Amino acid sequence: MSKYVKELMMDQLRTDLADSRSMLILDFKGLDAVSEHQFRSDLRKKSIRVRTLKNTLARRIFTEIGVDGLSRYLEGPSVLVWGGAGVAELAKEISGQVKKLKKPAIKGGAVDGVVIGPEQVEDITKLPSREALIGRVAAMAIAPAQRVIALANAPIGSLASQLQTISEGASAEGDGGEEPAATPEAEGEAPAATTEAGS
Repeated sequence: MSKYVKELMMDQLRTDLADSRSMLILDFKGLDAVSEHQFRSDLRKKSIRVRTLKNTLARRIFTEIGVDGLSRYLEGPSVLVWGGAGVAELAKEISGQVKKLKKPAIKGGAVDGVVIGPEQVEDITKLPSREALIGRVAAMAIAPAQRVIALANAPIGSLASQLQTISEGASAEGDGGEEPAATPEAEGEAPAATTEAGS
């Protein structure tokens, strides 16, 4: 392979991985042509990209983008997969395909630049999806605001409750709390007008 072709291949891989720091390396060995075509087609539908690697060139690119730890998985036939809705979705899709086909083998990968082994890929499949994580983060962000509103409303509610209690107590006292002042008739005294008429 000429130096020019190698440079083209490296440039293409460099461009493809420019925005991605999460990826998996697979071994397609033993996968027949029909199964491989179906595998690639299924991944394409989920915006997951697949590229067969030339190990020596891939090592250079991985070093450039800061995931040189992936180089230890570049032995024998190597296929790179990346993309999709997120790293959890990528791992779930690949893991599901591997279980269904019994192949390919997952060699390793990287999550946000951190190199992981094949056993850790299974752990990633148990992570919630990107949408679920966004929902959790949104709920966590909203929770403090709700607490602040509750605390702000609490004194107002307490004050209103106290005012209502006071007003109910005052009306109860007005209705029969005090006896009315005694009138002269009630004490058995004749009114002044009657006395004058008798004399």
